[in-house]
Amino acid sequence: MFSQFSIPEMKVLWVVGALERLATLGALNSDIPLTLTQDAIDDYISIDNDRQYLFESDFEIAQIFRAIANESNEREVDEDSMCDVIELLLHYKNDREALVKCALSASFA
Repeated sequence: MFSQFSIPEMKVLWVVGALERLATLGALNSDIPLTLTQDAIDDYISIDNDRQYLFESDFEIAQIFRAIANESNEREVDEDSMCDVIELLLHYKNDREALVKCALSASFA
Protein backbone atom coordinates (compact mmCIF):
# COMPACT_ATOMS: atom_id res chain seq x y z
CA MET A 1 0.00 0.00 0.00
CA PHE A 2 2.74 2.49 0.88
CA SER A 3 5.29 1.45 -1.74
CA GLN A 4 5.29 5.02 -3.07
CA PHE A 5 7.20 6.10 0.06
CA SER A 6 10.89 5.67 0.72
CA ILE A 7 11.98 4.30 4.11
CA PRO A 8 13.00 7.80 5.35
CA GLU A 9 9.61 9.18 4.25
CA MET A 10 7.81 6.38 6.09
CA LYS A 11 9.79 7.20 9.23
CA VAL A 12 8.79 10.87 9.10
CA LEU A 13 5.19 9.90 8.30
CA TRP A 14 5.13 7.62 11.35
CA VAL A 15 6.51 10.31 13.70
CA VAL A 16 4.01 12.91 12.45
CA GLY A 17 1.13 10.45 12.69
CA ALA A 18 2.15 9.33 16.17
CA LEU A 19 2.33 12.95 17.32
CA GLU A 20 -1.17 13.54 15.95
CA ARG A 21 -2.53 10.44 17.66
CA LEU A 22 -0.96 11.40 20.97
CA ALA A 23 -2.45 14.88 20.67
CA THR A 24 -5.87 13.41 19.86
CA LEU A 25 -5.61 11.24 22.98
CA GLY A 26 -4.82 14.34 25.05
CA ALA A 27 -1.29 13.19 25.86
CA LEU A 28 0.20 16.19 23.98
CA ASN A 29 -0.70 19.76 23.25
CA SER A 30 -2.88 19.79 20.14
CA ASP A 31 -0.56 22.30 18.45
CA ILE A 32 1.28 19.78 16.24
CA PRO A 33 3.56 21.50 13.71
CA LEU A 34 2.87 19.03 10.88
CA THR A 35 -0.25 17.02 10.23
CA LEU A 36 -1.18 14.15 7.95
CA THR A 37 -3.40 14.72 4.95
CA GLN A 38 -6.59 12.68 4.70
CA ASP A 39 -4.93 10.58 1.99
CA ALA A 40 -1.93 9.82 4.21
CA ILE A 41 -3.93 8.51 7.17
CA ASP A 42 -4.42 5.03 5.67
CA ASP A 43 -0.72 4.92 4.84
CA TYR A 44 0.11 5.93 8.42
CA ILE A 45 -2.08 3.15 9.82
CA SER A 46 -0.33 0.57 7.63
CA ILE A 47 3.08 1.91 8.61
CA ASP A 48 2.08 2.03 12.28
CA ASN A 49 1.20 -1.66 12.21
CA ASP A 50 4.83 -2.42 11.33
CA ARG A 51 6.44 0.35 13.39
CA GLN A 52 8.60 -2.09 15.38
CA TYR A 53 10.51 -2.96 12.21
CA LEU A 54 10.72 0.53 10.72
CA PHE A 55 13.37 2.04 12.95
CA GLU A 56 16.83 0.65 13.54
CA SER A 57 17.01 2.47 16.88
CA ASP A 58 15.03 4.83 19.08
CA PHE A 59 17.62 7.49 18.27
CA GLU A 60 16.09 7.80 14.79
CA ILE A 61 12.73 8.76 16.26
CA ALA A 62 14.39 11.35 18.48
CA GLN A 63 16.31 12.80 15.51
CA ILE A 64 13.20 13.09 13.34
CA PHE A 65 11.18 14.70 16.12
CA ARG A 66 13.99 17.17 16.92
CA ALA A 67 14.22 18.14 13.24
CA ILE A 68 10.45 18.71 13.04
CA ALA A 69 10.36 20.68 16.31
CA ASN A 70 13.36 22.85 15.48
CA GLU A 71 12.21 23.54 11.92
CA SER A 72 8.69 24.55 12.91
CA ASN A 73 9.52 26.84 15.85
CA GLU A 74 10.85 30.36 15.52
CA ARG A 75 11.96 30.32 19.13
CA GLU A 76 14.26 27.86 20.85
CA VAL A 77 12.53 24.66 21.96
CA ASP A 78 12.79 23.77 25.64
CA GLU A 79 15.07 20.72 25.95
CA ASP A 80 13.09 19.20 28.85
CA SER A 81 9.83 19.46 26.91
CA MET A 82 11.47 17.96 23.85
CA CYS A 83 12.80 15.02 25.90
CA ASP A 84 9.34 14.45 27.40
CA VAL A 85 7.75 14.25 23.95
CA ILE A 86 10.48 11.94 22.68
CA GLU A 87 9.95 9.67 25.67
CA LEU A 88 6.22 9.64 24.97
CA LEU A 89 6.83 8.80 21.29
CA LEU A 90 9.09 5.91 22.29
CA HIS A 91 6.52 4.64 24.77
CA TYR A 92 3.88 4.87 22.04
CA LYS A 93 6.09 2.91 19.62
CA ASN A 94 6.91 0.19 22.14
CA ASP A 95 3.59 -0.18 23.96
CA ARG A 96 0.86 1.62 22.03
CA GLU A 97 -2.01 -0.39 23.49
CA ALA A 98 -1.14 0.39 27.11
CA LEU A 99 -0.64 4.07 26.38
CA VAL A 100 -3.95 4.34 24.50
CA LYS A 101 -5.82 2.49 27.28
CA CYS A 102 -4.30 4.77 29.89
CA ALA A 103 -5.15 7.93 27.93
CA LEU A 104 -8.70 6.78 27.27
CA SER A 105 -9.33 5.75 30.87
CA ALA A 106 -8.04 9.13 32.06
CA SER A 107 -10.33 10.99 29.67
CA PHE A 108 -13.39 9.03 30.83
CA ALA A 109 -12.57 9.23 34.55
